[in-house]
Amino acid sequence: MGITEAGTLHHTCFVVHDVDRTSAALSESLGIGPWAVFNVEPHSTTVRGRDVPFTFRVAIAALGESNYELLAPVTGESLYVEHLATKGEGFHHTCIAYETAGAMQAAKAELLGQGRELVQGGLVGEHGEFCYFELAETGSILELLYLDPPA
Repeated sequence: MGITEAGTLHHTCFVVHDVDRTSAALSESLGIGPWAVFNVEPHSTTVRGRDVPFTFRVAIAALGESNYELLAPVTGESLYVEHLATKGEGFHHTCIAYETAGAMQAAKAELLGQGRELVQGGLVGEHGEFCYFELAETGSILELLYLDPPA
């Protein structure tokens, strides 16, 4: 099974220092919005195979059939902190979302079966899970996401 068979493109994400400032600037300059802005405090997180707690702030706006996401680290070490330190603000990942936990788990198993490394992941209680894989083909990250209820 391909990882896109049961999933859909959910968002393209840009890591920034301040989601509130950047979302306001994009609203004014490009008309992107309205933005939903919230903090994410996962119950359990890993970075490169280690249990590492972290939180982040997200701004998300619908753009056609997909979403535009801005993300800023708030606490802890994460791929977001690494990205800002090594590359600065900019494109970070694309996300494929799944309607069921089983579909996301199957996609995750497919990527692991290909020998890809799960570089970051988290559980958002009973509401869902996210995980990130590095994609050598694009030099970026792919996020797999399951949320209940879907966002």
